[in-house]
Amino acid sequence: MNPTPQFEHESFARRHRGGMLLERHGIDLYPHPFLGFTLAPGLRSDLLNTDDAGFRLSDSPYGTVDSASWLAAGGGGILLGNSVALALAASSDRTTVASYLAGLTGVRQLNLGLCAAVSLQELVAAVPFLELASTVVIVGGGPDFVNLVGSLTPGTQYGTVSYERTFDDLTRVPLFDVAALAAGKTVPDLDAVRRRHVTTPDWDLAQVHNRMEVAAARRLRDLRVLARAVPTDARVLFCLQPLASTRTRDITAAERARYDFDAPVFGILHSAVEENWKAYADVLAAGCAELGVSFLNLAADRFVGDSFADTVHLTDAGNRQAAELIQAALGGVEGSAAVPPLRAADATPAVASAPAADATPAGTGEDRTAQLAAVVTEILELPPGQLTSDGDFINDYGADSMLVIDILARIEVDMGVRIPDTDIPKMTSLAAVVALVEENAGEPEAVG
Repeated sequence: MNPTPQFEHESFARRHRGGMLLERHGIDLYPHPFLGFTLAPGLRSDLLNTDDAGFRLSDSPYGTVDSASWLAAGGGGILLGNSVALALAASSDRTTVASYLAGLTGVRQLNLGLCAAVSLQELVAAVPFLELASTVVIVGGGPDFVNLVGSLTPGTQYGTVSYERTFDDLTRVPLFDVAALAAGKTVPDLDAVRRRHVTTPDWDLAQVHNRMEVAAARRLRDLRVLARAVPTDARVLFCLQPLASTRTRDITAAERARYDFDAPVFGILHSAVEENWKAYADVLAAGCAELGVSFLNLAADRFVGDSFADTVHLTDAGNRQAAELIQAALGGVEGSAAVPPLRAADATPAVASAPAADATPAGTGEDRTAQLAAVVTEILELPPGQLTSDGDFINDYGADSMLVIDILARIEVDMGVRIPDTDIPKMTSLAAVVALVEENAGEPEAVG
């Protein structure tokens, strides 16, 4: 912090991870005494609106949801996390994960997403609302890992936070002097009153894996506290946020035109974070299983079509797909029984819990292809005879990712064949679907 209120803007943005990303979305942050940084309370715009506490509004079958109306209505679902949960790149409050999830479940979803939040900040944000929660879904995990990997003070009692250097600058200067600087005044002899930096040992990229494990342990520590604080009949689901790059998914033309997915968004640490991301997911999945908390890996390659606005933030279509996956992991509907925690980072929840009792076992050869063609034609609302074996669902027939998921669900219900969710990106044509059904079709189970 300089002794005068002037500073070089672009240098500041580069020094603080995420600074330019927030500017690209036209977002500014405000210090919050409990939560780190939040959006401005009472923000109004065509893209993003907040309540009096700075939490983003969401849509529901009962109208707009904010923290006050959610409490007054007796609670419901809670969505926690960082800017992925906040849905920083959504085109409106109605196209966030929380809003889509409310439409799918029929239950109000309170969006408590915070920009760049770590697990401890998420926990603090949730405390006033947990006793009225029917479900708590956390979409996050990235800042815990990235912040700790790049931290200057990794061993602090409360862990590291996003914009660590900003907070360090602020906390090294007495509060009244900070107020003077904020008012545009010059503070004489500022260096004389600065608190000294804490000396930390040097480190290198060889420490990344160890720091990843510490980050996961802190995330699981806070998740344990949260799981014990919710009502006994409430369900908790932790979703590891996606990390999209040319090495973790096939980037679409629309995504590539919007953003450079080869850009090292985490600077020199980017490749180290990416290389350890799968191991991070494995540690979190195992920890969630021990806690009795359900785990969902929102891996980038599970999303179909134009889903990513950048490396971590989802488009409207991506938010809707995330909500679909979350709904499936919660058990389909709010009133259904809780699903057991998944046991591996790459385990995926079923789209439907089991084939319908009257499901027709998948046939073979021409019969199977004809049955699948009928399903695809119906869901894509195509005229008879228009569907071809190699016609691309999205590019040739105007389908979106949700229709592809509908096809997957119908195959399971109508034919009794379970295609893994991780194969959704492969469902690009009738021929591809036939191949996947043949790959996954086993002996039909007896229905009795």
